[in-house]
Amino acid sequence: MEGREKDCSDGRRKHWKIVILIFLAVFAAVIGAAGLSLTKAKVQKAQKKISDHLYTENRRSEYILLNPLRMEEDPKLTGAVRDYYRQQEQEAGFVESYDDICVYTKEGKYRGTYVAFARYNMKIRDVYTKVPGLSTVYIAEDEEGRYQVSASVEDEIVKEYIQKIAEHEDVQELMSETQEAYQAAVRSDALLQEALADLENAYKNVDA
Repeated sequence: MEGREKDCSDGRRKHWKIVILIFLAVFAAVIGAAGLSLTKAKVQKAQKKISDHLYTENRRSEYILLNPLRMEEDPKLTGAVRDYYRQQEQEAGFVESYDDICVYTKEGKYRGTYVAFARYNMKIRDVYTKVPGLSTVYIAEDEEGRYQVSASVEDEIVKEYIQKIAEHEDVQELMSETQEAYQAAVRSDALLQEALADLENAYKNVDA
């Protein structure tokens, strides 16, 4: 009798061990599936965020009334542009510095992008008078919120968009003001005229 009770007790223990093992296996499978589901959801959410960030268009941004030129006040964005020109100083041997940089922006083709017009006074080495200038750069905000600045764009759609933006009346006015300031600076300094002529000849020889 005691032997049968012992066998029965051992049998119950084995039975519960099997039940517990099955429960743990099922529980682990459920947790694993849930974790996989959460991982997929995170990946899909991140992909959607990147897709939205890169390809969502700024609607009607081609129209001047809805996308006016404005002096940029975001220190992070203007800082990125100034960093870009500091790098240009190092790469262009004849430039001593880009000073008094003012950044004007319009919304870019896509969300998180900008067409920027940087107005500056360029100091040529060994020339006292600074040269007023205006350059166009394209700015894109990456997934980590950093601004990437580039003077060249490969995307043909974006190129066409920048050309349309540049034809806006407020941009044309900024260009005209800069051109007048440039001509006034050149007329005021014979040494600057000579330096600019030398640079023009140097570029012509490189192209030839």
